[in-house]
Amino acid sequence: MSQLFKELTLPVSGVTLKNRIAMSPMTTESAYFDGSVPQELIDYYEHRSGDAAMIVVESCFIEDKGRGFSGALGIDTDDKIEGLSHLAKTIKAKGSLAVVQIYHAGRMAFPDMNGGANPIAPSPIAALRPNAPVPTEMTHQQVLDMIQLFANAARRAIKAGFDGIELHGANTYLLQQFFSPHSNRRTDAWGGSRSKRTHFAVEVIKAVKAVIKEEGASDFILGYRFSPEELEEPGIRFDDTMYFLNKIAAYGLDYVHFSMASYTRGSIVDTSDPSLLIEKYLEERSEALAAIPVMGVGSIVQPDDASQALELGYDLVAVGKAFLVEPNWVEKVARNEQVQDFADIHQRQELVIPIPLWQFMDKSFSLVKDAEEEKRKAARLQELLKKKLHFKAGDYEVIARGHNNDLPMVVTFSDERITAIAIDNSGESEGLSDTVIETLPEQIIAAQTLNVDAVSGASATSQGVIDGVAEAAELAGGQESVDVLKARPKPVRERSTEVVDETFDVIVVGGGAAGIAAALRAEQEGLSVVMLEKLSFIGGAISVSGGNQVVMGSKLQKQAGVDDDSALLMVADFLKNGNNKNVVELLALLADNVGQTTDWVHDYVGVRYDMAEGLHILAEYSRDRELAYEDGGHGFAAAVRQKIAESSVKLYLNTKATKLLSDGKGGVSGLTAIEENGKTHNITAKAVILTTGGYGHNKNLLSEDLQDVLFYGTNSSMGEGLLMAQAHGIEAATRMMEYGKIYPNGIEVSAGVAKSTIGGNIAVLRENALLVNTNGQRVVNERASNHDILDVLMEQDPKMLYILMDQEHFDVFKEEVAEGGISQIDIEQWLANNGSQTPYFFHADSLEELAKLAGMDKNSLVNTVNRYNQFVADGKDQDFDRQHQFLQKPVGQGPYYLVEQKPRFATTMGGLVVNTNLQVVNSKGSLIDGLYAAGEVVGGVMGTDSPSGANNAWALTSGKLAAESVYKITND
Repeated sequence: MSQLFKELTLPVSGVTLKNRIAMSPMTTESAYFDGSVPQELIDYYEHRSGDAAMIVVESCFIEDKGRGFSGALGIDTDDKIEGLSHLAKTIKAKGSLAVVQIYHAGRMAFPDMNGGANPIAPSPIAALRPNAPVPTEMTHQQVLDMIQLFANAARRAIKAGFDGIELHGANTYLLQQFFSPHSNRRTDAWGGSRSKRTHFAVEVIKAVKAVIKEEGASDFILGYRFSPEELEEPGIRFDDTMYFLNKIAAYGLDYVHFSMASYTRGSIVDTSDPSLLIEKYLEERSEALAAIPVMGVGSIVQPDDASQALELGYDLVAVGKAFLVEPNWVEKVARNEQVQDFADIHQRQELVIPIPLWQFMDKSFSLVKDAEEEKRKAARLQELLKKKLHFKAGDYEVIARGHNNDLPMVVTFSDERITAIAIDNSGESEGLSDTVIETLPEQIIAAQTLNVDAVSGASATSQGVIDGVAEAAELAGGQESVDVLKARPKPVRERSTEVVDETFDVIVVGGGAAGIAAALRAEQEGLSVVMLEKLSFIGGAISVSGGNQVVMGSKLQKQAGVDDDSALLMVADFLKNGNNKNVVELLALLADNVGQTTDWVHDYVGVRYDMAEGLHILAEYSRDRELAYEDGGHGFAAAVRQKIAESSVKLYLNTKATKLLSDGKGGVSGLTAIEENGKTHNITAKAVILTTGGYGHNKNLLSEDLQDVLFYGTNSSMGEGLLMAQAHGIEAATRMMEYGKIYPNGIEVSAGVAKSTIGGNIAVLRENALLVNTNGQRVVNERASNHDILDVLMEQDPKMLYILMDQEHFDVFKEEVAEGGISQIDIEQWLANNGSQTPYFFHADSLEELAKLAGMDKNSLVNTVNRYNQFVADGKDQDFDRQHQFLQKPVGQGPYYLVEQKPRFATTMGGLVVNTNLQVVNSKGSLIDGLYAAGEVVGGVMGTDSPSGANNAWALTSGKLAAESVYKITND
């Protein structure tokens, strides 16, 4: 606590702060309509001034059309100086320094707050907010004028008697917008690269510094507030922020100020990363930035919060909401007294809070509560915590909702306890749900609580288990028993500080198909192997896929009746599909080795292939060469998990590799990894094989074209392997990062997120079903390759087709889409919506009614179906030459269905540059000693697109070959 009350001298202004406490700038929405200062706002600040070293006055707009909220203060004209001066003098007279925050809202300056004026911004990109307008792009001259507006505002702050200003470069306002790759798409001096996106903030700082010098205000404080990350994609990531802060540090600041909801916050983008942002900040700051005090903010309420913040490495603490409910916060903390975390509904006048702010506190932050009611709630909680559980003993059967399907459960109760939880997860993805089924029941039973955390990577299944146990508890003991179970605290999980040093021959990073193949083959070669997987299960994307694989050249292909396929034919097909942009030597590597890899996966690993269904007939292949795994991705995952369990491979789940270790010569000697509980592993090895998959969920790494396509892959596809390999000292090269594998059969289940209907499409398009555009017309051969169908789909406006089915085939479709995570419950809900929202599942008894619902011309749709049915009767598709074997049934009886078909992607085509030994190449063209890569993290093998079953084939083949290369190279 003593550290909190130590003085701190700021490095540029030389001002000495009497303690380490500032009142954070907080929106009050209480200024006059023109932004001038009312007396009640002066009273509000006066009531909170005195003990804190600094009072940072809420953000003041620097231009009349730049408000970011109603009731904002202004510092945009000289006539505001008088009122601001009164405010500054009042704060200073009480004993605190007066600092004012200045800003322009940019694209967040919505017209209704700014007299109807359209907002301006670096680029004409609307904010990802409801009803956000498309802003007007600023001209070069407007950018220069805006810099001058910041300088003018600084001059007014000096003339008003403030002790300093804080530049508001956070909360998605204009300064942040210039640095953000989402809001700044310029290609001039003010954007186009990370360095150029920093240019605006640098020029603002320089202009403000010039004003300070001109006004002779050498002791004037200059701070900068920043938001460390953005959720927007592309958006600011923490490494961008550190680049930015390290750069602006050179221009002379007195402090930098985090803007976030909690001083202990980790990444909001990579939620699997356990590191606190302040820890990463301290590690990555430059010498110049280290000389600048850093201010922490968010959730600093109690004395211990403030002390812990300083212990974590913050130099100053900014206290926000606690000052609203306790104006004498500093005094209470000095006495080490606990602070109430809400204001009583009767306290507004006592706390000297303007009415607009009081309403804001209530509606936005729930800081206004009925104290008596809160006491009753607290008493109720204490009462529940004291209660014993009482159940009617027995087994209770319930059905909860999982990720893909229902979860039948049997929950067993004694008179006072949950004693067993048995779950049938056969309908869930193999591996995805297994950890949930193994761990959550154990935690619930051990602690007799429903207050348990979801398992990483399986939140839907986790919630399903919790909901199922709650339902059973209500049946066995009533609602009060459920309330008791929910009131009981979470099981305590201590965060480990243990650091262990380990040595293996090979480290495999990533537990997908490529990683599994690499680990098992390396172990088979006699190497000691550790495999790291950041999720709670192995299997990766393949475990939640339909599970198809190219098997060219294998014994299985010959057994299925194809013995005239060849590597040359396969390469030719892949080149055509990949628009001849494939890296030919890698494609040849795949074609030459996929057969023996398939036989190895079948014979050694134990994966079973669906020989009963046989080879698939696909338009992209001149020979049939794709097989499914028995039970699809589920079956594959079950087999490989068993094989890994039987092997000597050391497996660390919930463990994320964070940094490759350099040997000091440009090579790799191992890595650092952190378990979910905080335990750190420093692992040295002869070789590291990166099998971390793609980067489809990291829009910061995607091209603009891919950012506009629905994503249906795993949330874990963040490209960490790529980023680690490109770090300073390793500097791996990449290629073809702009490409992704786009499929033409997605449904938009939530904004920007797809699920696949491909299983249903394949089943119904064998017999009939049609692809029609939004005008009800056929536009493509429905049995063409995905590649060809996609080309047609991408030409549509909007980019959407519909698959049209009769009742017989829709019944088939419903069953077959379950593999893509689409349940019967989902479909029933979408049918009930009947096209009122996406995903569009229209249905009607007649084609005419169906067309009307979908906004089509009824005659067009009817004529399309009649014409197709005539082709079936004639045995010849005169329009698109649909193959005869797929022209066997006419569209039959209704009801009829239209299901949307939108472009979707999960697999990325770009990645690391490797040679034919799967060794990674650096940006100078040299091999990186000790670093290998396999699977999707490797770029170029598929060109611009991958045909069906190819990615699983490449993952397994390249993983196996990478392990063989490690064995050969390390033993030469």
